[in-house]
Amino acid sequence: MSTTQRFYIKEHLIDLSRSEVTFAQQSIKVEPKVLQVLLLLAQNAQEVVSHQQIMEEVWKGSEVVPNALQRCIARLRKVLGDDAKSPRIIATHPKIGYRLMVDVQWLPQTTRQGITIASPPNLKTLGFIGITLLLVLTIVLGIWQSMKTPKQSIHSLKQITYTDAFESDATYSPDGLHILFNRNVRACQSHIWAKNLKTGVESQLTKHPGFYRDTRFTPDGRSIIFTKQKSCHQDKINAHEPLQANCWQIDMIDFAEALNAPQTASVRYQCQNRAIERPVALANHQYAFLSQQGNTRSLLKFNAINQQTTKLFSPEQQTIYTYDYDPIKAQYAVLSYDHESRHLLSLLNLHGELLHQNQIDTHEELGQLSIRFSAHGDALLAVLNGKLYHLALDGKTTPYHSALHNIVSAQSHPTLPSIIAIQGTKDTDIARIPLYGEQETSITQIMNQHVQPYPSFARSKSREKYPKFQQRGELIAFISARSGHDQIWLWDGNQATQLSYFSRPSKIEQFSWSPDGQKLAVVSNAKLNILDLQGGTQIIKAPEPLIEVLNWHPHFGILVTALRPSAHALWQLDLKTQVFTTYEMDDVQSTWLTDHALYLSKFDGQVFKRTLRPETTGYKPMPTLNGHSLVLYKQYFYSYDMKSDYLTQYDLNGELIRKLKPLKPFAWKISDIKGEHVLLEQLIELNQDVVELSI
Repeated sequence: MSTTQRFYIKEHLIDLSRSEVTFAQQSIKVEPKVLQVLLLLAQNAQEVVSHQQIMEEVWKGSEVVPNALQRCIARLRKVLGDDAKSPRIIATHPKIGYRLMVDVQWLPQTTRQGITIASPPNLKTLGFIGITLLLVLTIVLGIWQSMKTPKQSIHSLKQITYTDAFESDATYSPDGLHILFNRNVRACQSHIWAKNLKTGVESQLTKHPGFYRDTRFTPDGRSIIFTKQKSCHQDKINAHEPLQANCWQIDMIDFAEALNAPQTASVRYQCQNRAIERPVALANHQYAFLSQQGNTRSLLKFNAINQQTTKLFSPEQQTIYTYDYDPIKAQYAVLSYDHESRHLLSLLNLHGELLHQNQIDTHEELGQLSIRFSAHGDALLAVLNGKLYHLALDGKTTPYHSALHNIVSAQSHPTLPSIIAIQGTKDTDIARIPLYGEQETSITQIMNQHVQPYPSFARSKSREKYPKFQQRGELIAFISARSGHDQIWLWDGNQATQLSYFSRPSKIEQFSWSPDGQKLAVVSNAKLNILDLQGGTQIIKAPEPLIEVLNWHPHFGILVTALRPSAHALWQLDLKTQVFTTYEMDDVQSTWLTDHALYLSKFDGQVFKRTLRPETTGYKPMPTLNGHSLVLYKQYFYSYDMKSDYLTQYDLNGELIRKLKPLKPFAWKISDIKGEHVLLEQLIELNQDVVELSI
């Protein structure tokens, strides 16, 4: 009999060889498959075992009746005296799997009765000493290994919000009794809500909806602060303002008053035309936040009493992308990357003075991490590529063992071993529609499939984005994460084929076809890759870590963005000389070229026109164009007008020519035009909820 044939779960003895469970001297026969499920949970005690893993290991691909697994779990709960509503033994993780909540006592292998093997006393003594030494060595090695790589585990998941609304920015109150979160009322307008974790009562705190972000408590818990952005490019809003009028400010609401009735926020930091991120409240009416100063992203401090802004931290040869503040130890943790794409963790004191700096150690390709200090300020809770990590202040990372892979942000509870997190997915598809008139093709409805604004091609549940027509060909290239992370795929009209096979996860937002349509240029893992249609790859070395490919012009070369000398700086690659030339421009999202002019858009949607010469510094704003949905085709611009919801044609000076057709809600982001067809990206589902994890 193997050692896994008999084991205890609490006072219940499970005997697999007899297919029975014994408790209080009473034995109950249980079906073997049911006990196989229990064995698998016991072998992974305190860990979540997914539905798929249980089905594969217990049923091994054989056909089963509907709800077979759920019936097994119900049977086990009845035998073990557990309650599904208040579980003590088996926890349910909705849509994920199950977890055994208690430890397992494994019984040793039994010996055959009636056989006695005598051993000389000296051998028994030596054996006892050897076993003792082996046990001591095992314990010491175990302690050393646990100190070297501490195991981080998620024990259970509890759903906090259950609505169809899109929720974000979840954070605990300093006393841990409430959570804050944003709940969208339109595409990007939200209200700020609070939920009492003991009573479950939810309260709307803001009186008026707005474009709110980075919601968090002040250290004393009396107020909440957040950023407010005046306009939103994702959808039409009631009081739409021109894109160039957008600005950011810091607002505050009294928490106790807002619990009684929704409040109008007071402004703490006046509207600025530079984006501000992650504001935190300091002592004496001061606030820290990230913002751009010149060509450098800096950690700044604003004094609301004297209205003065000072620079706390702006390291040379580095680009800051996020930070957090610990009010207990009065220290900042700042994340940045250097010119070699290494990610650095800098610890600063209250005055912005560098205490120490370490390179972040992780085996994954680093995208941008999201961080929050732990309750005691001795480590950071980090999110990377949808996964949770323990980030030590020396830069060492340890992943949390969990079946969850779609975490957006997370924060530790101030006193309990819990984490509040935003969990969710974004499902976008791509479609080809006529440039003129209405789409005639009907949509075939499939069970559990959300309604699509337009018929999708290359449909999957992952995010498909940025489709582009092949020049001088019939292919369509697009970005998809259906194989695990962002790759370049091709659509030939009948099926999708993966073209790139980047081994390390890297977020891709744009790419470009070559003018002859035989190659594609794309940035992955900060390197420029030239892909041919046979699967070959050429890597071109750049002087700085790259972000995106924006354009490939037959005479002008390839335009890319880089991390330096400032965020999303514009560079040009001359393919003949293999020389990169930088433009004195940053925050560039997209570009369009004619033979005489360069058009570019910023991340807030503004579009500008300038000459092709890199040394030129001036450029002309084009307020009629929407940079988030813009295509240049045959010397005309095609753009989505947010005021009318129409796809609209403009000349090269941004002058209106005609309105072509209305675009459906959540399907307005056009990416290419060829002949009389338009390619666009459409939103199918955006689902984010607040969950609480037990660690």
